[in-house]
Amino acid sequence: MSYCSDITKNRILECAKKEFLNKGFDKAQVGEIAKAANVTTGAIYRHFKNKEDLFFTLIEDVYKYTLEVVVEVETKNESEDYKTLLAQDEHIVIEAMFSEAMNFVNYMYEHFEEFKLIFECSKGSMVENFVEEIVNRYTKKNMRLIHSSGNKKLGIDKIEEFEVYMLTRGYIISLCECIIHNIPHNYANRYIKSIVAFQYYGWNGLLNFNTRK
Repeated sequence: MSYCSDITKNRILECAKKEFLNKGFDKAQVGEIAKAANVTTGAIYRHFKNKEDLFFTLIEDVYKYTLEVVVEVETKNESEDYKTLLAQDEHIVIEAMFSEAMNFVNYMYEHFEEFKLIFECSKGSMVENFVEEIVNRYTKKNMRLIHSSGNKKLGIDKIEEFEVYMLTRGYIISLCECIIHNIPHNYANRYIKSIVAFQYYGWNGLLNFNTRK
């Protein structure tokens, strides 16, 4: 691809991002993007297959990185080291959970507009249900952790998957709220600490609540 072509493509992406952020994927128009970028619609289609391809190009890096993080968490939660961590002092566990959460939250702030596109502007696109897909994977992960051999003695086999889904969804969405509600980055640290502490004590309370009939 030539230098001029790269410049054109980058200009198209800049204008596309503004159009998608203002109108969302569904209502955004390729014609308006072309007009803003001072190119023809044909020029856009030389670089991108369609509107979906244009939108996905904008969020592709953060989309793939997020999936990598999910796989990493799934793998780590299956390890003996992680189970050993969970048995340690509560302050050590909470700090580890907080550090993990903040690593990703900081990444979201570094790519604020891309996550805005996914969370608020993706209706009608192929990533419209991305957050829900992440929630479902974390729910499965949490179910495996709950029913691991170390927890069977707690008598928690009656916990339904939908209960775990609701609790898991609450946590995932709470992280997304930083971006959705434009929470200042310097305030996110305090907010996430509260969420992590709530998660830790909430899950421990649930896992030790073994008087279900």
